[in-house]
Parts: sequence; structure tokens; C-alpha cells
Amino acid sequence: MAENKEFSSSWEENEMMFEKVKAVQIHSEEIMKLVGRAQKLTRGSYDLYDQNYKPLASILKKLLKITKQEREWYLYFDAIDELMYLNHRNNNYAEIVKYAEVFYKDSAQYMDREIPNYPSVPMAYLNVWIYDKIFDAYYQYYQIDDAKMDLFMKKFEEAALKYGKTYVYYWGELNLSILYRDAGRAEAAARNFLVYEKEIESCYVCGHMPYLLHFLLVGQEQKAEELMLDYIHKNIPKKSLWCYQYCQRAEPDSMYVSFMEVCVRCGRKESFLYFYKKYWMELPLETRLDSDAGAFQRLLCAFGGCFDQLEDDLKTTAEWIDEENKDTTVNNMYTFLEMWCYFILLDRSGVHTVEVLLPGMEADGTGKVSTQSVSNYMQEKADSYGGKFARARRQFDYGFAKEAYQKCFLQSDGIRESC
Repeated sequence: MAENKEFSSSWEENEMMFEKVKAVQIHSEEIMKLVGRAQKLTRGSYDLYDQNYKPLASILKKLLKITKQEREWYLYFDAIDELMYLNHRNNNYAEIVKYAEVFYKDSAQYMDREIPNYPSVPMAYLNVWIYDKIFDAYYQYYQIDDAKMDLFMKKFEEAALKYGKTYVYYWGELNLSILYRDAGRAEAAARNFLVYEKEIESCYVCGHMPYLLHFLLVGQEQKAEELMLDYIHKNIPKKSLWCYQYCQRAEPDSMYVSFMEVCVRCGRKESFLYFYKKYWMELPLETRLDSDAGAFQRLLCAFGGCFDQLEDDLKTTAEWIDEENKDTTVNNMYTFLEMWCYFILLDRSGVHTVEVLLPGMEADGTGKVSTQSVSNYMQEKADSYGGKFARARRQFDYGFAKEAYQKCFLQSDGIRESC
């Protein structure tokens, strides 16, 4: 649903599923056929993971069953990692939460015993990659309360220190700090992240993204801007330049959206307006009006007085409502806050009725509903999700989050520009 899924430190590791399986001797013909099918469906583009979600999910679940029966433990844990990655890309976080319990149980029973039997593959690192993906689901769910989150972070840290790729744990700490707006925790996590920074072998930009964004939280906007421009202009270590072949987050529009999103969520209105006017509004209109954009980017267009894709916005909004049960508490909360602001801005622009079908809303005789009613509908949903999350996490302040959106988007008269 939400446009910017929270960044995973290991998302762009492989060019296809089971890339390292060639280094493992597999004796089962059935397993090799399934692995081959998964490789074929993902070879060439990460977008293929999304296009082939259903067949890939089916293949991976079969592999989990068969590899466990055949005691092919590297492939078994690799399949758990791939299944979590697949569901991560498709916002199906509930599946990640479900398979986390499977991983905890089987990792405790088999992992350390079997690692020496697979010397040619980085089996130990799978622990950290899997914890990384579990984190990305856990820290956004109200069902994961403070007690469970704290316990998980302790286990995550232990795994990272034991198995390597320790930077991944501090990557998670940075993201959690930004969510909670905890500057002290973020600064401590940033210092530790830099200690282990050289471990990063996957995408340099994705791996550094929460480190980059934490500067916005702690009020070092100039430092954040300098690093942002370095990443956009490929001023990173030469050995990591390969990541620009794949990384969409290093594109200027994606980077600007990430920056403005964090500025808003941290309540830094002036910083938000600075990046909005200096960078976002300088992009070509067709870039800003991306048909695949999420709620925040669509809100940015509305903030600029542009509703050129209103029909598509309404259609997409209805689709998000239909799919909300598949997304996390935090993603839903922010998406509905953004659409709450969007429809207020739409109403202010002079569009007082819209043609959209939403569960529980009754249209008039012409099939339309008032724009204000839709805005209220979105506000109620945001309040529901935000209230649940705030009750589960004592460090999260939903009232602050809502007020931040109001200040940035609804109390900034005179600065909007027409598209």
C-alpha cells in the first residue's frame, strides 16, 4: 500500500533466487527442479519477484517441506529467507510474522549443528538476513508490543554479533529510532553502524539509507543533504557502484520522497518545505505524477495544487482500502493520514464531491460522495491504526504524528505552487 516500504538492508543481494545454490551439491531431482523454476522466474529483474508472486510463493512453500524432509538445511533456511523477501516486496507482512515462528524453532534445533556441513556457502549469514526481514515486519505491527519487540531486538543483536553482518542490527536500530523519534538512540546506533559499515556487500545505498535519514531526525539537515547528493551523483566507493544498475532508491525522485517523508514524520516542517521547493518541484511533472506512486507522493502532488490524475488517485485509494488487511499497522496509519490530508486539499481546491466506492460509505443518487466525508473516513482509519500502535508502543506518539501532517500539509497556506 504505502509507496516507500521501509528499507531493508539486504533487499538487493541477489540477481535471482538461490543464486548460490550452484555451490551446493543437491541430490534430490525434485528439489533441483523447483530451484530451477524459481531461478527462471526471477532471473533478470527484481520486478519479476512481484510479477510472479503466486507461483514463486507456491514453489518456496513446496521447497520448505521437501528440503526439511531431505535434510537439505542450507536450502531450507535459504528458502525461508527467499519467502520472507518475496512477501516483503508484496507488503504481505503477516506471512513474514508467521514464518518467523518456524524459523525460531528450526534455527535453534538445526542451524549451529549444520553450518559446518556447508563450508562453501554463507549459511551463518542467513540468520542475520532472516532476522532483518522479521524486524521489518515486527517493528510496524501493533500486535508486536514493547515486551515482544524488546525481546526480539535482543535476539537480533545476539544473532548479529554471533554470525556476522552486525551492521544489519544497527540498521534496524536506526529505523526504530526514526519511528520513535528517539534522537539519542539514533546517534548511538549511527556510531555503532559505522563500526561495522565495511561489512556491507549488498546495495550500498539501501544499506546506508537509515543512516542517511537519521541526520534529519537529529537536526543535521545540511549533512543529510550533502550525503543525499553524494548518493544521487554516485559519489560512493567504486567497488559499490554496481548497485546503481538495480537500486531505484538512488534515483532523485525516490530520494527526495524519502527525505520529505522523514521530515514530515519527525515534525520538521521547515526542512520538509526546503526539500519540497528546492528539489521536488524542480522535477519534471511527469516524474512527480507517477502512476505507480504511493500515498505520500500523491499527497505531494495535491500539496502542489495538482490533481491531474484524480481519477487514478480515486481508483488507487479504493484498492488500498481493499488491501489494507495485508499491510502493517504503521503503513496503514501513514497511508490513511496522507489520504486524509489529500482529500482535505482536494476539497479546498474546489472539488467537493468525488465518485468513489468505499466500504461503509453511501453515495448519493449520482453515485458520488462528499470529499469531506472521504477525508473524515480516512481520518477515522488513521486514528484507529495510530491508536492501536501507540497503545502497544509506549515510545510512539500518534498525536504528534497526526499534528505533524497537519502542520506540514494543512497549515502552509501561500507556499503551494500550481503544477
